[in-house]
Amino acid sequence: MSLGSIDSTSEDELVWLLRHKTRRRIILAIGDAGKISATTLRDMLKISTGSLYYNLRQLKDFVRQDEDRNYTLTEEGERVYKVLKEGGVLSLDLLKPRPPGRFMKLVTNMFFPIWLFSPLYESIGLRIITSSLSIMVSILLLIYTRTSPLILHIYESSTNIFEIVAKYLGNLVIMYLLLTFVSILISGRLFHQKGVGKTVEGIKSIALSSLNEELKFFFSLIIAILPMMFYPGLLALDKFFNLHLLPEPGKPGYYQIRDLYMIIAQSISLPFLIALTAYGRRLSGTTAAIVVLLVYFISHVLSQLLMMSL
Repeated sequence: MSLGSIDSTSEDELVWLLRHKTRRRIILAIGDAGKISATTLRDMLKISTGSLYYNLRQLKDFVRQDEDRNYTLTEEGERVYKVLKEGGVLSLDLLKPRPPGRFMKLVTNMFFPIWLFSPLYESIGLRIITSSLSIMVSILLLIYTRTSPLILHIYESSTNIFEIVAKYLGNLVIMYLLLTFVSILISGRLFHQKGVGKTVEGIKSIALSSLNEELKFFFSLIIAILPMMFYPGLLALDKFFNLHLLPEPGKPGYYQIRDLYMIIAQSISLPFLIALTAYGRRLSGTTAAIVVLLVYFISHVLSQLLMMSL
């Protein structure tokens, strides 16, 4: 069986799939077993829970869960399985686990924390609790320090509490829209499909497939940008304990130190946003990084324009 025997509507996605050994191993393991639990699959492949759920999510057109939450192959997945088995793609080391070294595992977990979003997507209770706490902490810090977010920047705001809250909530919506539409554009699905129907299918493979999926992404986004509160958090400590962490506005070094704290907050936030974009929008880590960096660039440009207008 060849790639040409697969439905043409999923040919590009199949080529994308077959490049990744972990996903090929998942297809083969599920196909060989017929049905298998997530725990057994994780132990068989010797990969982390976060990595397993990330790749299962990428394979949602090829893998499904039954009523007992065991994983089986869809009709399209069965075709892919036959390609792997009969088309010469399978090699002896494909199912042989090659766990990464401890150092590489640590680096990956730090700079691509996909492990955070698999439990958030799986558990509605955890998602609601953590996102609610994130909102409360963020709003309290912003109100106390009289600051407001602008995408991935924080700037001084008015003393009106309702205005600060409105700007924070509005910024969440802006972040959601930017990450969604930039993901669609960068993925290429918008332009590589012929016909309106296929274009819509291509978009839905990245985003806007269902209200439930979009709510998962939005609530996870609230948690992903929480590290941006590092900057108002420092301002709050400085204000409460009089630590002199930041010179007064207009004093020497004020802008340099302020920008340093802002860069630290952004640097902490970016890996979480990249991991969320990869997980939630079914993108590779590299593509997700490009999406987030473009959003950061937009944020930087708007921030500079705002500073010039003041």
